[in-house]
Amino acid sequence: MAFPSREFGAQEFDSNEKIQEFAAGKNFPTEGVGVLLALGKVKGDDASEVWRYMKEQSGAKEPTWNFDGKFLVDKSGVISVPKGSVGKAISALMEDDE
Repeated sequence: MAFPSREFGAQEFDSNEKIQEFAAGKNFPTEGVGVLLALGKVKGDDASEVWRYMKEQSGAKEPTWNFDGKFLVDKSGVISVPKGSVGKAISALMEDDE
């Protein structure tokens, strides 16, 4: 899931349409995998409900940069914050599933 936000130096586009066009140009979602949410907030009480839930469940801190906030959800629904490479963390979860 991608949570576009203008809370980090207003680097994100200012409309959902522009964000969706940009994401599509980067092939997101890829083959139907991925969800692009509406422009919103990821910090504080105004953050979306799903973002707040994942943050609370994982013990994550407020993001300080627009690519800081990353969560993984395993097959049991346990939410965690990946350490280091997200790709390696996903691969490790996939191996655990075999």
